[in-house]
Amino acid sequence: MSYSLTRRLLKVSALASLLAVAACGDDDDDIIAPPPAALTAPTGVAGTSPSPTSIRVTWTAVAGATSYEVERVTGATGGTFAPAGTATATELVVTGLSPETDYRFRVRALRNAEQGPFSTEATVRSASRTTVQVSADITTNTNWTADNIYQLTRIISVANGATLTIAPGTRIIGAPITAGQAPAVTALIVLRGARINAVGTAAAPIIMTSAAADGQRFPGDWGGLIIVGNAASNRTGRTVVEGPAPADTISWNGGTNDADNSGDYRYVRVEFAGAAAILNVELNSFSMYAVGRGTRMEFLQAIRGLDDMFEWFGGTVDSRNLVSYESGDDHFDAAEGHRGRHQFLIALQTGPRVQPRPGNPGALSSEQSGFEVDGCGATSGSCAQGFNSTPYNMPVFANFTVVGPGAGILPARPNGDGGLGANIRRGTGGVWMNGVLARWPEAAFSIFDPETNTRITEDSLNIRNLVLADNARDYDAAGATNRFGTADKFANNGMRSTTAATNTLFVNVPAATVSIANNFAFDWRPATGSILATGGTGATLPGRIGTRVTNYFGGTMAGTTYVGAIDPASTAQWYAGWTTYYRN
Repeated sequence: MSYSLTRRLLKVSALASLLAVAACGDDDDDIIAPPPAALTAPTGVAGTSPSPTSIRVTWTAVAGATSYEVERVTGATGGTFAPAGTATATELVVTGLSPETDYRFRVRALRNAEQGPFSTEATVRSASRTTVQVSADITTNTNWTADNIYQLTRIISVANGATLTIAPGTRIIGAPITAGQAPAVTALIVLRGARINAVGTAAAPIIMTSAAADGQRFPGDWGGLIIVGNAASNRTGRTVVEGPAPADTISWNGGTNDADNSGDYRYVRVEFAGAAAILNVELNSFSMYAVGRGTRMEFLQAIRGLDDMFEWFGGTVDSRNLVSYESGDDHFDAAEGHRGRHQFLIALQTGPRVQPRPGNPGALSSEQSGFEVDGCGATSGSCAQGFNSTPYNMPVFANFTVVGPGAGILPARPNGDGGLGANIRRGTGGVWMNGVLARWPEAAFSIFDPETNTRITEDSLNIRNLVLADNARDYDAAGATNRFGTADKFANNGMRSTTAATNTLFVNVPAATVSIANNFAFDWRPATGSILATGGTGATLPGRIGTRVTNYFGGTMAGTTYVGAIDPASTAQWYAGWTTYYRN
């Protein structure tokens, strides 16, 4: 072999070796790395409660995780988990919780779109609140928070133009209860020029209640919420707030500002109110004296008060979404020139009747009704023109469901002014429309006094589009003394009557004979095929009614194509989550 050929062969061989090496390098580039290990469930999930409204959840890290998702559910058992937040570290502080409440938490690791399995659950109880004694009137701007319980030691006034701001979830209680003794008379009262901004939420309502433990509470264990505004009424002279001193030294009439603002009240429950120092001076759950339309009131509940549940004395304040459960007197009371508008109201009365704590001097009313509405509440003296005093009492009540206890619960009244779905008297005007009055042992409604009858003929008293169900009778009997609510007056007003049992009209409202347990799950939607599902006035309200409902919560009160407080087509009920139905 020649030398040149040998050199050429060596070059070819070297090139082949390089190509082989290059080929081996290409094979290395084609090797696929193994996927990362699957995410595992976090371990060591635990929690502490740094405050009554927060819980810090911690866990061990998961290899490969880029973040973590935390879910929570309320209660030691049951319920449905919901997102509580995400974190890139191994802890998350969850806020906005209720004090002294069990919560369960679970955690899972995330890596981009990948989700690991959830951890085992950890139960953590939020911390207890500190009880703060309130013994001095509030005369400067003050904040109350959900981290505390505020215990009233007497009737506490918000005065001197101050604003009391109450955070969602805050709890306010009356004075301590001593067995065998009358409860101390405590209440929270807002004076003219002052305000309370009590804005709770459906998840965290503001609760004003008895100091007694759950299961040991009675109507009249404390006073209630009293608001005094500067709107007009039809009373003359010096007229004072009903109730024990110092409430009975506070004048409330003579106001001139119908747009007056006494604050903002939303998602507030007042429970077991109506304290009395002596017989027949019981306080109400919500007392509104000359409160003006600048005040906002919605999503409010009164539970087992010893006197009226919602009472308006004069004034123009509007409200909506009110719930009244088990009253010692009337559920809704309006008098003295009240001109507010109120839509979506629920009231229920059952048996046995509420009873005060032994030793409490307060007593139940003998003339209890769903509505009691008077043109001027005084029978003499401080109504300058008697039952024709102006401004006329002209409330609007729309979309109400007001259910009585049936027969044998309320005391019989010889003059028939109790046991009524609506007791309409003493020269009042007003509107009742798109409502339900059911299971009242005397009558669905009664109209007393010639002056009240005159309001019908003047078109100042309008009652239309009601369902009258399961009542002893629906109207006043013809020829009855001083009664004017006879059926002939309402023949063209869209009134409908049924003898169907009240409990058959709703999805879940017990019969009158059923004993209702604490926190019963009422469902006020009309039952399928119920007479309640239709029959409203529609979007345009008829006649003079339409002129009375403008400027209502920033718009116009709407008519509905259904009657009662609940839209049968709705899926989310406005009373869900923040209302409850305690008996003790």
